[in-house]
Amino acid sequence: MSQKNTSTSTSKFQLDGRPGMKEAVPLGLQHVLAMFVGNIVPMILVASAASLSVQDANMLLQCCMLGAGISTAIQLYPIRIGSIQIGSGLPCMMGLTYVFLPACLSIAGSKGIPYIFGAQIAAGVIAVSYGTLLKKMSSFFPPVVTGTIVMTVGVSIFNLAIGNIAGGTSSPDFGAPINWAVGVFVVLVVLGFNVLGKGLPKVAAILIGMTAGYILSVILGLVSFSGIGEAAWFAVPKPFAFGVKFDLGYTLMFVLLYFIVAVQMIGDFNVSCMGGLDREPTPDEIGGGATANVITSIISAVLNSFPTATYSQNSGIVALTKVCSRFVILVGCGILFLAGLCPKVGAVLSTIPNCVIGGGTVVVFAMIATSGMKLLAKAGYSNRNCLIIGVSLAFGLGTQFCKGASAQFPAGIAAMLEENSVILTSLLAIILNQVFPKDPVQAEDPAGKAQ
Repeated sequence: MSQKNTSTSTSKFQLDGRPGMKEAVPLGLQHVLAMFVGNIVPMILVASAASLSVQDANMLLQCCMLGAGISTAIQLYPIRIGSIQIGSGLPCMMGLTYVFLPACLSIAGSKGIPYIFGAQIAAGVIAVSYGTLLKKMSSFFPPVVTGTIVMTVGVSIFNLAIGNIAGGTSSPDFGAPINWAVGVFVVLVVLGFNVLGKGLPKVAAILIGMTAGYILSVILGLVSFSGIGEAAWFAVPKPFAFGVKFDLGYTLMFVLLYFIVAVQMIGDFNVSCMGGLDREPTPDEIGGGATANVITSIISAVLNSFPTATYSQNSGIVALTKVCSRFVILVGCGILFLAGLCPKVGAVLSTIPNCVIGGGTVVVFAMIATSGMKLLAKAGYSNRNCLIIGVSLAFGLGTQFCKGASAQFPAGIAAMLEENSVILTSLLAIILNQVFPKDPVQAEDPAGKAQ
């Protein structure tokens, strides 16, 4: 059931609700904290691969926050040009996507960052058509397919949450008991407020848990404030600061990666819709979301930032808290813009330890996986559907978790298979759903909605 509401509503549980700033600010900050580290890590890695100076690396961090803010704002409040919708209009948060990361690292290390931005722009011009394409392909994504994709999204990132709880895989104290103690403490606080709390404390359980974990981390000496004093109060990044160069091979690679991101976004849209709006996303919302993401990724290239996509952890927050107000997430955009223009704000947020972030997101990732299970329950567990689910998950998750299984494939394909299980899982689920004979009830409804 769609929850279309009047703009005068103040309910945070309605799509168009505009709660007061006393509620909107902490709830918006909660979304920012959940995605902040994930948004800056790709930039840190690429800056290192390209051997950039500290000044250039810091500018890239500013730019990725501005790019995420612009992309999110357009997704929240779509632009219409005739019959074309640019933006999904759904409660979602955007940030740098890890689908492009292996390619960006390779290009940055061999050719340089200008070639990344060139491929991002050139491929984006082609990939703008994906929005229209996905609208026409809605019958390819019945609940058995979208449910499998969503569950894969959740399960495939469990290791990310646990890795953060342990202190971050690149950290010298990775696996230290003190990291686990803080991370588990955050989980317990989040669960306690979510289960026992009422009103704002209940829906802001993740923010409260992370705040409590941060305070504990300061007491335990896990937080360093050294970088805050060195950060500037205000700085405006220069467009095309690194220049732009084009390469046909990189462009074709990015054309494929844009489509993979679009399919992954369908899963996140389903999490937000099913969890917060109690319905599935419409073809216009899916198509508009895919179109907007490509356009804003082109804009991001101008602003020295990389391609974006929906963040699963933020969709999970919507599902967990039922807070689906777009205004709340727009307030989060404001915080991202502030961090992008005021490096000191970003420096403060970057002091949050990995173990705190991991504790805050492990519950969210679990909610994403269970959202996929709900979609699969809607599809029904017939023998046909179980085969689609099982085979898709076995190959998708198995290839990601069994490192080196695709080592003899071309480097680009091997990286995509081992770094993102959503790619292979989605492809197999779509193909098997088309190949396997429909169940009797499904044969009457190609969209798979009648059970």
